[in-house]
Amino acid sequence: MKVDFAKKTVGGFNFEFVRGLSLQAAGAAEYGECMETMLRVKNNDFNSWVTEWAATADRVAAFADREERLGNRVGARDAFQRASNYYRMAVFYAAHTDIRHTQFWQRSRDCFHRAIALMDTPLESLNIAFEGARLPAYFASGGGGRRPTLIALGGFDSTMEELYYWIGAAARGHGWNCLMFEGPGQWGALKTNPGLTFRPDYEKPVGAVVDYLCTRSDVDPDQLAIIGYSMGGYLATRGALDQRIGACIPNSLVVDCGAAARAGMKGLLKSAGFTDAALKLIMKVNAPVRWGFQHSEWTLGVRNAHEWVQVYQPYSVKDLADRYRKPMLFLFSEDDIHDAAAPSADIIVDMLDFMLALKCDRCIHLFTRAEGASSHCQMGGLSYAQAVIFDWLNHVFCAGPAPELARSATRDLFVDLFGKYGKSLGESKAKELLNVARLL
Repeated sequence: MKVDFAKKTVGGFNFEFVRGLSLQAAGAAEYGECMETMLRVKNNDFNSWVTEWAATADRVAAFADREERLGNRVGARDAFQRASNYYRMAVFYAAHTDIRHTQFWQRSRDCFHRAIALMDTPLESLNIAFEGARLPAYFASGGGGRRPTLIALGGFDSTMEELYYWIGAAARGHGWNCLMFEGPGQWGALKTNPGLTFRPDYEKPVGAVVDYLCTRSDVDPDQLAIIGYSMGGYLATRGALDQRIGACIPNSLVVDCGAAARAGMKGLLKSAGFTDAALKLIMKVNAPVRWGFQHSEWTLGVRNAHEWVQVYQPYSVKDLADRYRKPMLFLFSEDDIHDAAAPSADIIVDMLDFMLALKCDRCIHLFTRAEGASSHCQMGGLSYAQAVIFDWLNHVFCAGPAPELARSATRDLFVDLFGKYGKSLGESKAKELLNVARLL
C-alpha cells in the first residue's frame, strides 16, 4: 500500500506505520525496512499486515542472531531492537484468538530482552506484585545515588517496550530513573495473568508500583512523577490520586472515556441488538473500528458491541478535580484535538472544565503541525516531546530553569483549536484557562 502521512486516524494503517517508524530516532526502526514492508501490505487487509511485518521481523531477527554469533554486540543489539518493534507491529492487527497473537508478542519481548542484555547499562526486568497477580515492568536507571523517578504508562494498545523508546531511554539521558510497566488490560499483564482486564481505578495498580519503588535505595520517594500515553492519559491521571506522586503528565488528557464512547456510537444505542447489527456492518469497511472491537474483546472482556459502549462508563475523572494538589502538565497535539472532538464538542468542553476546576499548578504544551509533532502522542516528533517533558520535570523537581512561555501565535492557535472544535464554549473556556494555567 502507499502510505498517506496526512491520515492520522489511530488504529488505521497509516498512523500505525508512523507509530512504528517513529522509533527510528531511538534505534528501533529503519526507514528503508519500514517502507519496503509497507509496499507489500494490502490496504486494510489485517492478515496482509500481520504476515508482511512478521516476515520483516523474522529477517531482521535472523540478522541479529548472526551479528551476535560474530561478536558484534552493537550490530546485534540494534537489530534485536528493530526486530522487537517489527514483531510488535505484526501482532497489532492479529486477533487475540489467532495463535500468532501470542507467538509474535512473545518474539517481540524475547528480542527486546536480548537487546537490553547487550546494552552498556541493561534494563532491569521486573514483576511487581498486585492483588495476587504479577505486573511486568522495566526499570531504567538514571545513574548512581537516589534519583527522581518517572513512572510511565501506555494506553489501550501500547507495550512497555514501546515506552522505553518513547520516554525511558530519554529519561536515562536526563538523569532520571524510569519505571515502565503494564497494568490490568495491557499486553504483558494480560498474557501472564489471563483475565486481568482493564479497570477504572488505576490508582490501585499504580499504588502497587509506588510501593515497590519506595523499597529501592536508588529512588528518591519524594521525587516521583507519572506520565501516561493515549488512554494512559486517563490511567495516569487516576494513578496520580496516589498522593506520593509529585507530578502528573497526561499525554493526552482523557476526562471521561464513557462520554467519548457514547458520543462515538450515539446512533447505535437504541438497543443491544441494533448496536450489534450496525457494528458488524461498520467493521466491514472501517479498519480502525474493526481492530478496536477485536482488541476490546481481549483487553476489556466485552462480548458484544453493546457491552463495548457500556464498559467505559466508570472510566472518568470528571468529578475528581478537587483531589489533585500536585503539578500537572497537559500535552496536546494539534491534530489530536480534532480527533478528540470528532464524536462531540462536549468532549473538548469536558477537558477544559476539568483543567479549569483543578486547584493545582497547571501547565500546558501544544505540539503543532509546523513542528512535525501534531499526531497522537507526538508520533513522528518524539524527540521534541521528550525535551519538553524533561524541561518541565527538571524545573518542578530539580530546580531547573522555568520553561519559556508560549508565543502569542501559539496561544492564539490554542484558543482557535478549542474554539473550532468546542464551539463557542470552547473558545471562551480556553481563554479563561490561559488566565490560570501556563501555556509553555
